[in-house]
Amino acid sequence: MKMFLLTMAGVFAFAMPIAHAQTSPTQTINWTASTFGTSKTSVKADGIDNTTISVTVKNLYFGNMSDQTVQLISSRGDTDEIVALTPVTNSTGRASFLVRSLRNGTSTYTAIVNGVTFPDKLVTVSYTAGLSLALPVGSLVKIPDDNNVDSLSDTAVYYYASNGKRYVFPNENTYFTWYGDWSNVQIIPIDQMALIPIGGNVTYHPASRLVKFQTDPKVYLPTRGGLLRWAKTEEVARQWFGANWNQHVDDISEAFYVNYKFGEPIAGPYDISIQVIRDTVGTVNENLGLGKY
Repeated sequence: MKMFLLTMAGVFAFAMPIAHAQTSPTQTINWTASTFGTSKTSVKADGIDNTTISVTVKNLYFGNMSDQTVQLISSRGDTDEIVALTPVTNSTGRASFLVRSLRNGTSTYTAIVNGVTFPDKLVTVSYTAGLSLALPVGSLVKIPDDNNVDSLSDTAVYYYASNGKRYVFPNENTYFTWYGDWSNVQIIPIDQMALIPIGGNVTYHPASRLVKFQTDPKVYLPTRGGLLRWAKTEEVARQWFGANWNQHVDDISEAFYVNYKFGEPIAGPYDISIQVIRDTVGTVNENLGLGKY
């Protein structure tokens, strides 16, 4: 009986076909038949004009492949805005992206399908007729003085960020938490300033001062990204800024309330390190969440 069982098991094992995992031709990308291109190769760098970059994915039978995840990457990083219109291929096998920029130059775009870079194909778009000044990220700019004491637009100072937008310092108190003087502010023509869209207001440098709103008795510590955290006791403020801590408190107008967010209150002076908070943000660009520059 034992011999019979062994023999049958051997026959059974011999008779079973060996299975190999194979990808169906309908599920295999045909890179030669697939396409990657743009609707136009030259775009005005005004943040409005744009082009559509599309990827069409075909299989080995030249059929359309839907539900394929596509990513688009610019050689200039976040200098260009990439809007995913259809990041997953539709029934025609197509994924599409709208791209635009606020800075002159040439961008090379790479497509990635299901984690695999589209082989031997790049798309190039030139951005022109935008800002002609060579403004590095972090530039401080203002328009010329119009010699009219009643106008204020010529007094505003802006920070030029990596996304091509300008962010205004709402007052001197905010400005001097970032800079010690006005020496790096450059004057640019009004027509050039008009080409730089306004991105918003600059908020206090993290942990530089304590702040409060004029009709709110609470005292807050500014942290990264304009997040305010209420210092619940005087002991907390004293530990951070010394016996004269109240001389380190700035009033913020309610007009700028919308520029800030609110985090968890701080109950004790050792719950956080204000030195660490100060050191982790070196530039306005970082505080805006736009990366190091």
